[in-house]
Amino acid sequence: MKTCIICIGSNHDPVSNIKKAVETLSYLFPDIIWGDTVVTAAEGVSASVPDYHNRAAVFSTNMDVSGLKHRFKEIEKACGRGSDSKSTGIVPLDIDLLQYDGDILKPLDMQKEYVRRALSSLKI
Repeated sequence: MKTCIICIGSNHDPVSNIKKAVETLSYLFPDIIWGDTVVTAAEGVSASVPDYHNRAAVFSTNMDVSGLKHRFKEIEKACGRGSDSKSTGIVPLDIDLLQYDGDILKPLDMQKEYVRRALSSLKI
């Protein structure tokens, strides 16, 4: 089994979309442990957009990285994520695989304040 760390975020109907993601991911990965919701302003967008709701989680799986990323894209799409989400700054759901079996996949994301806050709330 591989240990994974993810961070999910939403700034479009965030309560509903985060809830849907938590339910789906908790079903797929029964041992998942969730941190608290962290609400932050959007970073790196020029337009005024709603605040993001973010949550981090840790879980174990036998899936490989590409299988996980594919599954995450399916969940994002089910929550209304489209190809224009990043350019508009309106993101129904974003699921980032930050760490896989000890390998940090997104080192820059791991340094972001909202990710660090979300990770610090994990009870692991």
